[in-house]
Amino acid sequence: VGGVLGGVVYMNSDLDEQIERVFVLAKERQLNLDFHVDENGNPESVGLREVARAVIKYQFSGRVICGHCCSLAVQPPGLVMETIELVKEAGIGVVNLPATNIYLQDRSFQRTPRWRGVTLLHELKRAGVPVAIASDNCRDPFCSFGDRDLLEVFKLAVKIAHLDLPFSDWPQAVTKISAELMGLADVGKIGVGLPADLILFKGRNFSELLSRPESDRVVLRNGKAMDTTLPDYRELDDLINS
Repeated sequence: VGGVLGGVVYMNSDLDEQIERVFVLAKERQLNLDFHVDENGNPESVGLREVARAVIKYQFSGRVICGHCCSLAVQPPGLVMETIELVKEAGIGVVNLPATNIYLQDRSFQRTPRWRGVTLLHELKRAGVPVAIASDNCRDPFCSFGDRDLLEVFKLAVKIAHLDLPFSDWPQAVTKISAELMGLADVGKIGVGLPADLILFKGRNFSELLSRPESDRVVLRNGKAMDTTLPDYRELDDLINS
């Protein structure tokens, strides 16, 4: 109980049967589900819609998260509306991976990419779908750059998906909403009696926060400041070269 079963959804002639097996197994073992879905720019890639239909069909009560969902951004309006309505009804959370998506999508040798690769964050959120933002790959074949810095990831999402003007509650996509999708009730929130696990930045507003690296941030764990010295790159060689 509390475990997670992961799956990758690719369009193929056996997709319905494959999704059914995953849901039957998850219900039998009482597992939550985490799918990588539609990580491409093909408008005929409708894995997100099919997962949402399956949640409803099998009356699945566990948590379901779908990451990427890139192809939603290149589908016709009618299909987009149908899919988002099903996702909302199914209670699915959607996770955007801005660094990996903009790195991989529409990548072609010696040709400038034509689109940003991210899913329809604004439309999903406006429909009431919980939307989170995360890093996914980091310094590997799927995304050659990154340092596991969630602030950097949020900066990318703001620029790529135009999450400013106004910022509204988009910061919750990397705090409260992300924690809720993971089933972590007391994480990503500030309140009396909650753990003092915080990151303190010097930026006084979002413009300042997102304009500098904030390398002098203070990280608190149970109210105590942690050592935030970055490891020497040489310490990471074995990880990168393995």
